[in-house]
Amino acid sequence: MTDSAPLSWSPIEWDDPCGGTIRLWPFVPNVVLTDSLRRSAGDWDGLAFLLPDDESEIWDEQFEQEKASPGINRDSIASSGGTLARMMIGMSSIESIQTCRFPDPEPRRLLIAAESRSGSGSRPVFFVEPEDEEWTEWVEDCADEMVRLRHLVRSIFSGRVWKKTLRQAMKDASPPNSERDDSKAYGLAQASALAAAWWYRSESVLSEELCSRRDARLASRLRGALGTLCGGQIDDEGAPVLLVPVMQAWMPSIYSALENMPLPEHVEVEEE
Repeated sequence: MTDSAPLSWSPIEWDDPCGGTIRLWPFVPNVVLTDSLRRSAGDWDGLAFLLPDDESEIWDEQFEQEKASPGINRDSIASSGGTLARMMIGMSSIESIQTCRFPDPEPRRLLIAAESRSGSGSRPVFFVEPEDEEWTEWVEDCADEMVRLRHLVRSIFSGRVWKKTLRQAMKDASPPNSERDDSKAYGLAQASALAAAWWYRSESVLSEELCSRRDARLASRLRGALGTLCGGQIDDEGAPVLLVPVMQAWMPSIYSALENMPLPEHVEVEEE
């Protein structure tokens, strides 16, 4: 299992020496956060996702699927087996909060907010996962790594490993201090632990070098997106804030990658 760290509910800000701030905002996948946690995103000027540029189309498809058949995405994943299914089954038992929601509620909510022309108007949106030869090579290296014999052998004991990983994730998880409803706070801690366990297991099949390559490239492109934002995409005075929703368990790694100061890689604004 990869090294774990306490799971924070608070955003982390990274001030770019070239100007502007990248605010990493933690969320739990497929979980609707409470109002107090949503407000922790604060004010922001642009939005960046660690995702490919076709993700919004997938969200739209899932929205239509759920409208036609509520729960279809949850049921499909839960019946597929593997760690993602274990996460989904575990989350479906939490009654105090809304879980197993598709499309992923918090990222999509922020996208809708960014694209809304009400209030101060729409804000720039970036999808920073690259689509080039270098990234394709990384994906292929990941595929090679995941089929190595040691991972095939390990999969035989996946149930036992999942329980061990979940126990560790439960130690890392804690209820958010900002949530005053104890039942919701406890439910959020449960969901946090389940999502973290899935993330730890997913990362464990990749080498440290592969994870570092991925995070460094994404951090480089976050800096590039912030540079675009600083270069005239907004009218407000002062240093702009680029909000980046990040899965809670992934956030420390992305922050560490930013701290290593990768060179900025230019990223264009996503067209509506």
